[in-house]
Amino acid sequence: MKMGKLFRETVGITNDNIIIAFPLILFMWVLTLYITFSRQTVNSLPLFILSSVTVLVMTGAFLAGWFYMIKKAVKLSKQVFVLDTDRAKATFNLLKTIPAGIGKYFLSYSGMIIIGGFIAAILGACVFQIGIHLIGSLDLNPEQLKSVLSSASDMKAFLDSLSFEQLIRLNNWNLLFLATTTVMSFLFMLWAPEIAFNTRNPFMALVNSVKKIFHRFGRCLKLFVFLTFLNFILSFINTFSLFNPILYFIMTVVYFYFLVYLVMLIFLYYEREFTEE
Repeated sequence: MKMGKLFRETVGITNDNIIIAFPLILFMWVLTLYITFSRQTVNSLPLFILSSVTVLVMTGAFLAGWFYMIKKAVKLSKQVFVLDTDRAKATFNLLKTIPAGIGKYFLSYSGMIIIGGFIAAILGACVFQIGIHLIGSLDLNPEQLKSVLSSASDMKAFLDSLSFEQLIRLNNWNLLFLATTTVMSFLFMLWAPEIAFNTRNPFMALVNSVKKIFHRFGRCLKLFVFLTFLNFILSFINTFSLFNPILYFIMTVVYFYFLVYLVMLIFLYYEREFTEE
């Protein structure tokens, strides 16, 4: 399947099933409220552990239901409907698949989160040691780091206080972590659809998805570059929207649409490339 046709077809499927955005928006709203509440109430290690487990359970349940919903939408796109009312009814019924998705894939996607976090922690520690040897330390203590991240004005003041050599070192650190996260994102790209379509075991699904990426390396790379480019453009525009409430609202809607399109595109690509051989 040609990539250009795939990109255009995904737009149509996303538009026909835009109701898929509703669970995502609801989940992000609930998660934001819970995290805000936790910051004010969590003041001990047991409460922190309880809060972290709660977030894990919430996210695992959401991903299980939402990804299953997207899988069903991809399969629904193959059906031909004579009447628009029949299509609308079938699209609305996608919401009813969420409980079934949670029942089937909750453990799988919860495991994916845990394994992904573990890999990220190990890789982050390795990259940090590499950076220390190749780039050098930034010599930031926890209090300085907290001050830098507290506001944009503090960040600007911190950057203004650095020498040219320190700025170069900071830029090299940013490039190192950007390269690491980019490679990780590429290798993990097919992990979620692999679980939904083929392998429920999250570890084996990761292994199989990476194998599939190298089996179709060129096409997977084109897909990843396209999505990365779209994300860069939207992030760049969104930077300017912060100064205009109306534009910011519009860009928020556009970004949610992009998230649905991104996942739909990856699932559709997986379904067409690896389940129709």
